[in-house]
Amino acid sequence: MAIKKPKFYVVWEGRETGIFTDWSIAQPLVSGHPGAKFKSFDSHSVAAAAFAAGPVSQPKRSNTTRTQPLNPGRVINPDVDITIYCDGGCDPNPGPSGSGLVVYQKATLVEMHYGLYQLAGTNNTAELNALHQAMLIAHSRLKAGFTVQILCDSMYSINAMTTWALGWKARGWQKKVGELANRELIMQMHDDYLALDGQVDIDHIKAHAGVEGNELADRLSLIAIENQCADFLPFDGLHQVAALLAR
Repeated sequence: MAIKKPKFYVVWEGRETGIFTDWSIAQPLVSGHPGAKFKSFDSHSVAAAAFAAGPVSQPKRSNTTRTQPLNPGRVINPDVDITIYCDGGCDPNPGPSGSGLVVYQKATLVEMHYGLYQLAGTNNTAELNALHQAMLIAHSRLKAGFTVQILCDSMYSINAMTTWALGWKARGWQKKVGELANRELIMQMHDDYLALDGQVDIDHIKAHAGVEGNELADRLSLIAIENQCADFLPFDGLHQVAALLAR
């Protein structure tokens, strides 16, 4: 069995500052804390130097001006039990990337997830990863007897699953011209998309247009980058929505 390497979590701004060796201790110090600044490192010496030097630059979200107030219910189909918003981020592109998603049940927020950090990712890969996780959650909810919709702000990811993949698959997972980017991920995702058996609508939503679920998924993708979270994990912050949206 491989030995898990220790991580050192530097908190420059949070409910408490310092260097911590356990994310379960560091997370409550920064989760939902306005202006929190933190990062993980692989060695104590590097972490100590970083803590002394001050906070690193944090990923930037889109500077698109919101034109509407945040609204948790808008665009949620009232005839559907479960709505999943997914989003991915990369700053710069290509560069460090992460994904996030949130789950609503009848317009009530019930779950948040984040992770899939990649040091050398792309915006498209991050968006695909987020949609993939949304599809996996959708599949589990279908098995439980719920109806589901997915809302995604990446037309590339939506088209890759719903339109383009059939042509790529017919050509042996090749494009007509040029290399198929994210080939292995798309191949795996399309199998999971087909497993939904047409029971889940994957619809486009405009990014940063004042919809709470989309905004929260965006913030969670940034937290995944900040924490360099390679796994896809539940985010314990349902009571911290306002603070997350204020980031």
